[in-house]
Amino acid sequence: MTLRLDSRPVGEVLIIQCQGRIVAGKEVSALHSYVGDTFRKYGDVVLQLDQVEFVDSSGLGALVRLTQAVRAKGGDLKLSGTPANIRKVLEMTNLLSQFETYDSVEEAITAAYLGSRYSRGKTGDARPRMLCVYESTDVGTFLREVLCSAGYNALTTASVDDARILLKATKAKLVVIPARMQSVHGKPTRQALEEIDPAVSLFVLDENFASQDPGEAAEKLLSGVASRLSA
Repeated sequence: MTLRLDSRPVGEVLIIQCQGRIVAGKEVSALHSYVGDTFRKYGDVVLQLDQVEFVDSSGLGALVRLTQAVRAKGGDLKLSGTPANIRKVLEMTNLLSQFETYDSVEEAITAAYLGSRYSRGKTGDARPRMLCVYESTDVGTFLREVLCSAGYNALTTASVDDARILLKATKAKLVVIPARMQSVHGKPTRQALEEIDPAVSLFVLDENFASQDPGEAAEKLLSGVASRLSA
C-alpha cells in the first residue's frame, strides 16, 4: 500500500494521519514534502502512525531528519499510536529515544500545549483564550482573525471532539460554535464541554453566520463574546 497522508489542524498543532508504508522512494519523498510544507506554519506536528503497516530504514531516517528539522525551528514532531512492530524496530535500533511518543493523539496535543521534553508549551499569552469550532477552514480563519484583532487569543478547530482536547489542554474560558453543532454523539455540546471544564462558557453563532455581512457578523460575534466573558 502506498503512503496516504491526511491532516487536520487542532489549534496550533497539526495532526497528520499516515496510512500505508513509509519506505524508500515516493513514500519517503511525499512525507518529507508534506511535513516540510506544514511545519513552517505549525510549530508542533503529530504523526499519527496507528495505520502504518511498515517502515524501512529509509523511512526511519526520514522520521529522524524531519524531527530534527522541526526542533531546529523551535517546534517538535511527535509520534502517536505507534504500532507494536514499529515501536519494536525503534527500540532495536536505539532510535526510540529520538522521539516523543504517545499512545493517543490527545496525549500528544496536550503535551504540545503544556510543554514536554522538547515542546516549550504554548503559555505566556495573557490574552483571554477561547476556542472556535467550525467545519469550514475559511470561516474558522475569519473567526480567529476577528477575535485576535480584538485582543483575544483564539484557536480554531473543525470538530467538537478536537475542541474537547484543546479545552483540556488550554483551559480556554469560552467556546464559539455554529448553531448546527449544538449536539455531539447524542448529547448536548454544552454538556460535552462541561464534562471537561464545568466553568466554560458557550457562545452559539447565528444559523446563517457564514452568509451574513462580514461587518455585521463580526460586530455580533464580538458583542456576544464580550457578554459571555463578563457574565
